[in-house]
Amino acid sequence: MHFKRMDMHVHSCHSSEVIPGVRGVSFSPQETPEELYDRAKARGMDFVTITDHDTISGCLEFLARHPDARDFVVGEEVSTELPVSRLTVHINVYGHSPSQHRELQRRRGDAFAVARYCKEEGLFFCWNHPFYRENLSTIEEGEFMRLVAEVPVLEVRNGGRMQLLNVLAEEVAVCEGKGLQGGSDTHTGNIGSVYTAVPCGTIGEFFAGILAGDSRIVGRHSTMHDFLFHNYLVGARRTVATACERLASPLARARVRSLGVLAVLLSPWIVRRHFRGQLDMARIALGSLSAFGHLPRTILDAA
Repeated sequence: MHFKRMDMHVHSCHSSEVIPGVRGVSFSPQETPEELYDRAKARGMDFVTITDHDTISGCLEFLARHPDARDFVVGEEVSTELPVSRLTVHINVYGHSPSQHRELQRRRGDAFAVARYCKEEGLFFCWNHPFYRENLSTIEEGEFMRLVAEVPVLEVRNGGRMQLLNVLAEEVAVCEGKGLQGGSDTHTGNIGSVYTAVPCGTIGEFFAGILAGDSRIVGRHSTMHDFLFHNYLVGARRTVATACERLASPLARARVRSLGVLAVLLSPWIVRRHFRGQLDMARIALGSLSAFGHLPRTILDAA
């Protein structure tokens, strides 16, 4: 049986993220679901999904235009958190309906409630980049490992995360007997740069193969160079262009352009700070989880 490939973490123009510290400006990817589908197929993906932040509108838009697309599956990245530590948790869910999407969103204040609902409904779901940190949150071991126990699959290679964090995610997944998956997490159209491969014939068999431990993860980890040129600068340019199209005031457009120039000038410092934040999370994980007790702390020096 041949291996089938799918990038399991992809964002389209239906995702939107607020730019920290810049009032009234947000970032959305440029690519439509249809453009991402065509690009994925051109890059050798057998199956395609879109996992926008807390919405399935892009997936439904694609399926409305292509109702017979048997190689496409609805996806969504549900934004939630752990209730004690307030650690940000992103859970990818696949193959769900509009009514199930609404129920997931209703429960998104608690990662355990999201996981329980997915299990009750028989939905395939995965904890994305488990060592993701926002708002100075930290790891509380008992709570963290309870969620690991609840999820069937961990994302062990994310195209936007440094290698060390991906390695730590894989270490937890292997130690706890979890399924392994990966995806590009692209917000700039670089679909297929990380993908999951499973020996199967259908999408249903693809997901079953991950749960059975038959998946292989292929693709690059994030580096400062790649993040600068393929994520940050592309995103900054698109954010400025989109904001200027939307703003009617010449003064407001000039302000946004000035902020864009500043963002480019400060880009080396911003990207280094971004990766220092990832390294800080690795230190927190190594210090908080007894599962990593056997790992030498020199692993941080190699990052």
